Amino acid sequence: MKTDPMEKVKASAVTDADMSRANSTAVIEDDHHDHAPSGWQRWVYSTSHKDIGTLYLWFSFIMFLTGGAMAMVIRAELFQPGLQLVEPNFFNQMTTVHGLIMVFGAVMPAFTGLANWMVPLMIGAPDMALPRMNNLSFWILPFAFLILIASLFMPGGGPNFGWTFYAPLSTTYAPDSTALFVFSVHIMGISSIMGQSMSSSLFSTCARQA
Repeated sequence: MKTDPMEKVKASAVTDADMSRANSTAVIEDDHHDHAPSGWQRWVYSTSHKDIGTLYLWFSFIMFLTGGAMAMVIRAELFQPGLQLVEPNFFNQMTTVHGLIMVFGAVMPAFTGLANWMVPLMIGAPDMALPRMNNLSFWILPFAFLILIASLFMPGGGPNFGWTFYAPLSTTYAPDSTALFVFSVHIMGISSIMGQSMSSSLFSTCARQA
């Protein structure tokens, strides 16, 4: 008994359609069970380079406004010669913390945020290397700057020797808040090292795959 070739073609077409429908159903079910975090969890737990880049950019903007407010205090005091608004010690504290916030809180996170956004897109990578470290490298920054700003409220005031830490002003004549000041800078450095490690890993991985 010979089989009609047309029946084989129809059976094959039906089989392919059934398989395609089954695969589509499986994908839909997988998407249904694979919920991405939403709300605040999206930003706290995100490993997406775009979300983390956005966090860096917003943090940089907030720090820019904070440092800018300190700059306004500095410029208001310098508007005319002589003592006008703040005490000399507080003026020195403003210049010190303003410098650190602008360099480590505004400029560097802005570049890191742009790098998080643009580098994977430019080289065709799906994400940054070590995405969870990428998340951690950002979230330790707010704590570092909270510690830095908290040093202004310690007895004796905040650091008043300039953001360059020149001795002996930063050693012999430094206030007690210098320990918090130095600790916050160390945390900022850890964040920067994490960011550099991710970039190096990403470029080396892409170079091996090329």
